[in-house]
Amino acid sequence: MLPFLVLCWYAHPSADDFLMATQVDQNGHFGQITYLYMQWTGRYTSAVLWALLHPVTYGFITEGYGAVCLLMILAVPAAWYALLRMLLGTQYGRWQLWLASGLLTLLFLYQMPSTAEAFYWITSNFNYLLPALLSLIWLGALGKHASSTAARSRRNWLVAACLLAVVIVGGNETNAVPLLLGAGAFAILCSLEQRRIAWPYVLLALVVGAACTATFLAPGNFVRLDQSTRQYTVWQALDKGGLAAYRLVVNWLGNGVLLALTVLLAPVGIGLHKVPTLPLNRLAKRPLLMLVLMAVSLMFLMFVAFWTTSLAMPPRSKNVLYLFFLVWWFLHAYAWARYGWSKLGVQRLAVPRALQWGLILWVVVVFAFGHTRRMRGREPRDNANNIVVAYRDWLGGAAARYDRQLTARYAYLRTATPPDVMVERLLDPPATVLFSDLETNPNDWANQAYAEYFGKRSIRVPEPPTADSRQP
Repeated sequence: MLPFLVLCWYAHPSADDFLMATQVDQNGHFGQITYLYMQWTGRYTSAVLWALLHPVTYGFITEGYGAVCLLMILAVPAAWYALLRMLLGTQYGRWQLWLASGLLTLLFLYQMPSTAEAFYWITSNFNYLLPALLSLIWLGALGKHASSTAARSRRNWLVAACLLAVVIVGGNETNAVPLLLGAGAFAILCSLEQRRIAWPYVLLALVVGAACTATFLAPGNFVRLDQSTRQYTVWQALDKGGLAAYRLVVNWLGNGVLLALTVLLAPVGIGLHKVPTLPLNRLAKRPLLMLVLMAVSLMFLMFVAFWTTSLAMPPRSKNVLYLFFLVWWFLHAYAWARYGWSKLGVQRLAVPRALQWGLILWVVVVFAFGHTRRMRGREPRDNANNIVVAYRDWLGGAAARYDRQLTARYAYLRTATPPDVMVERLLDPPATVLFSDLETNPNDWANQAYAEYFGKRSIRVPEPPTADSRQP
């Protein structure tokens, strides 16, 4: 985590960060919430965070901005710890759980699709990452509810799960859809198994459904959709969505790291399997449901992205899917292993020492050199080792240079410059930190928001140098 924490102090706002500040200046903090819901999006949780807690709306574009980024990165292991503590109870001590949380955080950082859109662009991390981390806590609360024997405890955990669901669903559709599908399917299966209505889970599904209705049917969503042109039919979107989902899974599993760690953790799983009252074991009762749920969620979300916007799902949404995929992978693998152990009566399990060291060596080699080899995927940063890239951006000086360039730009824009201004292009900005910068077109919406924030009529950067104009 070290390079990502350090890079927070080189983070700067971009794109929607400036737009949010200018809109809050026009509408007021609370008026901005209404404006977004009616004119742009039904993501009510994100709208509240953008309007009330976004540092740029209060004029903080340097230190205060980095402080929020820092808190978001620290929230990742904290959310993993909360999930593990709720699912594993007292089976392990505090430091063992923090170690496990650190491992899961490493896996998330290692090959998440975009660190810039996760941590260093606050409009995005309020919108995507924060609700996704709350989803981990929601899953833990659901496990605690299912395993509690006292009526009061079950009621309290159910209330917590309902409240969390309302907050999560209002963050983003990528978070909302898996919750809706999962809660609905779980309520139906429990009712069929019990041969009566499973009211607690039906109530949870209804709460999730009501929150999704408030989000999906918001007037702002229809205003936004009217501005996009659909290029794909339903069948074309299904085809592209299916292919995109397949590529994601191959990218996430293709280097073998998750497979290797799953085998190494098998002896831990057999020990947990022997404690039937664990919340983890209540969640791991239905491996087939988990398999179908992940496949349907991935496919549906990819389809919706292509069908509604004619574009692939952005990396910030894929970050959420990758976080969910990590949870699903280990829980799903444990569920099937537990099913097999029960059928075969397995009581003890040990991984041979030679296989252990072989798998550990494989993980180390992939971590060190895997990013130098291409696997399935067409995006330039597929299979990149984000941790290595973050160290390069920090220790190689790219982040410090980026910070100096933008600090100088802000100082220049605050002087008595002309109303129509051109600023220098960023020189080799750090891939870990930068989401986007100004365009050459002063009429671009991001350029306009940037200009309005600094009190200019227009702002742009020059055209990039051509190959012929570059120095030999």
